[in-house]
Amino acid sequence: MFIRILISSLLLSGALSLVSFSVPQRGNAIGTPSFGELFNVVETPNKRGATVLEAPVRQDGVKLYIAIDSDSFNYKERPGNGGIRLLNYKSTQDAIDDAVRLAMGMTRKHDMFRTGFSGAKVVVDTDHANLETIDREALMKDAASALKALEGQMYTGCDLNTSDEDMDYLVEATDDKFVLAGRNSRVDTNVATASSVIGSILGVLDCMDDTDFSELTFTVQGCGKVGSTVAKELVARGAKCVQTCDLLMEATKIPGCTSIEDWTNTPCDFLVPCANSLAITENVAINFPDGLKYCVGAANSPFSSVEARLIFDARGVMHVPESISSAGAILADSVEWYDINLYQNVQPELMYGWIRDQSKAKASDLVNKADKTAKSVQAVIGDVVPNRSGDPVGKDFPEWIKENTMKTDTLIVGGGVAGTATAFSLGQRGIKTVLVEKGKSVAPADASSNGDSRMYRKMYSSEFFSRMQSQALERWDDVEKESGEKLLQENGLLFYGEDTGETVEGSVLGAKQVMENLNLPHQFYATGDAIAEKYPALSGCKGKDYSGVCEDTAGHIRASKACHAMVKAAGDTCDVHINSKIVSLDVSDSAVDGEYTVKAVKQDGTTIQAKNAVLACGPWTNDVLQMASLPRIKLDIWMVQWAHYEVDTEIGASIPQAFHFKKENGIDGGLYYIFPSSATESLESKDGKSYVKVGVDFPTFEALNSMDDFNYEGSEDVLSLMDAWVNEHLPQVGKRINAYTSPYTMTEDSYFIMDKIAPNVAIFAGGSGRGFKFGPLLGDCMSSLLHNEDGPVDLKPFSLEREALKL
Repeated sequence: MFIRILISSLLLSGALSLVSFSVPQRGNAIGTPSFGELFNVVETPNKRGATVLEAPVRQDGVKLYIAIDSDSFNYKERPGNGGIRLLNYKSTQDAIDDAVRLAMGMTRKHDMFRTGFSGAKVVVDTDHANLETIDREALMKDAASALKALEGQMYTGCDLNTSDEDMDYLVEATDDKFVLAGRNSRVDTNVATASSVIGSILGVLDCMDDTDFSELTFTVQGCGKVGSTVAKELVARGAKCVQTCDLLMEATKIPGCTSIEDWTNTPCDFLVPCANSLAITENVAINFPDGLKYCVGAANSPFSSVEARLIFDARGVMHVPESISSAGAILADSVEWYDINLYQNVQPELMYGWIRDQSKAKASDLVNKADKTAKSVQAVIGDVVPNRSGDPVGKDFPEWIKENTMKTDTLIVGGGVAGTATAFSLGQRGIKTVLVEKGKSVAPADASSNGDSRMYRKMYSSEFFSRMQSQALERWDDVEKESGEKLLQENGLLFYGEDTGETVEGSVLGAKQVMENLNLPHQFYATGDAIAEKYPALSGCKGKDYSGVCEDTAGHIRASKACHAMVKAAGDTCDVHINSKIVSLDVSDSAVDGEYTVKAVKQDGTTIQAKNAVLACGPWTNDVLQMASLPRIKLDIWMVQWAHYEVDTEIGASIPQAFHFKKENGIDGGLYYIFPSSATESLESKDGKSYVKVGVDFPTFEALNSMDDFNYEGSEDVLSLMDAWVNEHLPQVGKRINAYTSPYTMTEDSYFIMDKIAPNVAIFAGGSGRGFKFGPLLGDCMSSLLHNEDGPVDLKPFSLEREALKL
């Protein structure tokens, strides 16, 4: 990380060989230092523009060098700043050369953003091939002696092969002084550096009108702390392919990435060097596969020579220098230097967001000034470097936080059916909302509300839910009118099968009884033969001891489309943030001054202040509750599988929407459903073929407590059960063409949760596979909770206080 070194003007001129320093407190002007005998000057500035000091080390085979770029150094105003690097160099001269090169590189970084520092570096050269044999504690004590001799004019932190544990030793040995390494802060300087890489990538792509990540292939060379963070972020941003390469193949195994062995011979659009310096040699630059457009990374001095860089320039490879793309840690350090209290208490994502913005703006400015031409970058790089005089960049951070803070009445976390319905309901009241969804859209593919179809029905074993559906249908009509979208399609629903008793979906006989009690129109079939006669496609019912009940006015809801429609109907009252993850949530009375009692920070560094919050996070509910320091809820997460099957179009039109009940048998939970071809509109019918959707309403494997263990691939055994069910019940249906696994959030009693979990926070959870059909009515319930009004339905059955939810 970083070193702060203040050395006399005489030393910097190369006139003297031994120095010691007298240093005031951080930020004060510094008087002329005196000299002592601790340091040996091994190189003066008149050779290469840098001073190199050697400090004593009390273990064999280890040498410690400090390099300061004399051109930028001003012991009164621009203290030196760089990190401690530990390496087994080929020779002492190689170590000294590296120290000088890195110190000058640090100057370029500090100047690029006017951090208030000059360039410096500490290099530890060792004869130990195995770095684990070095006594780290003793080494850090020796480094501390040098720091103490400099009396506070030198600050350091992690760099290559030094760790947080090393910094712990150093802090202890210096009495908690002289270390700028994110001490007592949640800011991770590796993530800070990765943030500057990502920001620079975004800046380049914005300028080059090449912003569709799904069309780009990235190669991340080096998968240490920085490289792996960059790779994960690129995956999260939807890159077409992220290739990872490292000397340790195990390090390349990052979710969503493709491991490669040789980065120099693997084509890509975007090279992201995050490993050793000087990796891009002339030979690599000449022979790198065609198609490379960009080179932006975290490696210090990625090119082995000017000639290597010129080859990339000639090939049209747009390169952003590491003084911009790898500046995250020094930007963080500028804040730490400017306001140590802010640095130690700030939410890390605010820091990372600021760093991304700083790097993005600087990279964009550079590419524009170069007229988007690779060969022109070096000629104009000086044009984006600010004057060394002026306030350090870290002083801008508090203002950036203010500029990136938005205020709203209600924060909605989660863009599934409950979240979008709440936005719709509050929007009808004219109440402003911000809806934050971590997925790529509302109703994202990895959550519960995604897909072509969900059933709606009054045919329940519970009169309460049947009446609730009637109310919900009126509100669905409002959504259709407000959005201009057709969302509900009436196609009837058949319950049929064995007398199972009550299940999570009710039962045939229980539904029949409710339909009779409420005088709702229905047809009853007493035998399997009667069912098969009415529905020839269900010929597998013949001879079975089945009964059935049909509600002709039931149908299906276009699920994903409905979530989008509710947001559309909310209009300007709802500000939707997709691809946005909440990383900090404070709902305490002291969260924000005044009426805004909810404070959330998104992963991009944006702060949201709100008067209220609605949590509608589905299977991620307990993660969000934990983040907000609210009590966890007893919820199970089911992995529920479904698939599409091919069928002749004529036969597909005759297949009813149906739910089949049979008794459990081992892993077979006995509950199967089918949607007709009219409910699978995302699959285009062609060549006389259409598709039906078949799924189960029982969990694959045991219920989960966290999405960390969720397996979207599901179980082949369950798919085999589905295939067998189709063959038995729908013999004219063809092959399975795909398969999906979705998360269902379940409560023990299969009732939802709709309640206040804090004075300013309402929660919806535990949809239990039946929540979607009530959509906009759920939003009305959440709206009434926020405003302390009686709900449109009795909310007592959905209370957090009920026995089924107690942990």
